Amino acid sequence: MNMFFCAEIVLFLNNTDCPDLKHGAPALFLETNDKLILFEEPTQFLSERYVSCGSTSSPHTWAKAAYCLKSWFQFLQAIEREWPNASEQDRADFRDAYLGSISQKTGMPFGTAGVRDTMAVVRSFYQHCANRGTYHGDLRIADPITSAQNVPISRDATASSWDVDVFKIKDRALPKVRPGVKIHPLPARDLKNLLYQMGPQAGARDGDQRMARDRLICDLGWVVGLRLNEINSLTTLQFMTLVPDPYTPFVGMALTVLGKGNKTRQVMIPTWLVIDVQAYMDGERAASIRACVTKTRSPPTRLLLGHEHSGKAGKPITNAALQKIFRNACLDLGLVSIVEKTDPETGRKFTYKRPRHSIHDLRHTYAVLTYHAERANGNAEPWKKIQAQLGHSKLQTTIDIYLSHVEIFADQPGLLDTRRLLGL
Repeated sequence: MNMFFCAEIVLFLNNTDCPDLKHGAPALFLETNDKLILFEEPTQFLSERYVSCGSTSSPHTWAKAAYCLKSWFQFLQAIEREWPNASEQDRADFRDAYLGSISQKTGMPFGTAGVRDTMAVVRSFYQHCANRGTYHGDLRIADPITSAQNVPISRDATASSWDVDVFKIKDRALPKVRPGVKIHPLPARDLKNLLYQMGPQAGARDGDQRMARDRLICDLGWVVGLRLNEINSLTTLQFMTLVPDPYTPFVGMALTVLGKGNKTRQVMIPTWLVIDVQAYMDGERAASIRACVTKTRSPPTRLLLGHEHSGKAGKPITNAALQKIFRNACLDLGLVSIVEKTDPETGRKFTYKRPRHSIHDLRHTYAVLTYHAERANGNAEPWKKIQAQLGHSKLQTTIDIYLSHVEIFADQPGLLDTRRLLGL
């Protein structure tokens, strides 16, 4: 029997056994009789198209594409089809099976956006193989001159500069997700409660001796509009040269951040928040470094470190840890939604409390708050400032995503900055 059919598809995300691959690059293997054999074609595809040439250096994006291919190959094994013999009809059958399945991770049906991205990765893999003469079937990208429908490139993390032609080809059975569907800015009351739950400002404690790091994380989101990774990529070096004037707390100071696709942009951060960052650096962060068990010759430059009394003292905090902090705060405050899930093994339905917001919603909150603050200041076109701050290449992207949500704070007119808008 063909080895592909009798082997288990194994995915390694932190591969160290293949010296030709970049550390952290995903690698697929065929495992038979306790023997691992590198699955060369998809591993080479992932390396060339995502790790080396993609528009993002995020291992999360690499892993997502790898999981897409692993699911595809497992489907081919189930229908006993060798991967070089797969057809466009097989891909359509895979799509239909995917749409009718329950995710083991979430206990809910797979979403159409995720399925669409998986279909695009599969098609691109076969185009990659066709270009190298290892695939001769019909499962590949159609001629863009005769088939392109000018479908916008997906904004999902799997989309990159080389995917332009991939996303021009529609999967017509999958409805297009409307911009703005997943936007959830926090209402004023929820945001105020969340900020108090997170802790005091590092530069304005007013007797509150709780840790200030988590509050700082939130303020960098809803005040500056930074993404999670942008927040966690900040370094102390970026703030050491800033000289804030405490008598002008709302004046913006320029800060260069590393954004999506490894592109840098300049954002404006208010003076009061710079003061908070520097107070955190001089106090809580310095104490964390002193408490670190493992001493290093050069202290870390990453801004956000583990708490002084934790096992991660003096070490950079991970994105997953930041997400967990935010998720737990929402659960503690009752900012939850009750959803019904299905156990994919037994089919039993059960209810689950899910946080109503994610840390990325702070970025959405920045957009709608800034809209009203700018309008109150007489700015007739607030979207241009929001576009520059968020790093959107096209103004229409900003408008399409946030336009339907700006009325969330419309009952509080005449407020000149976002903190006054919240009554802080």
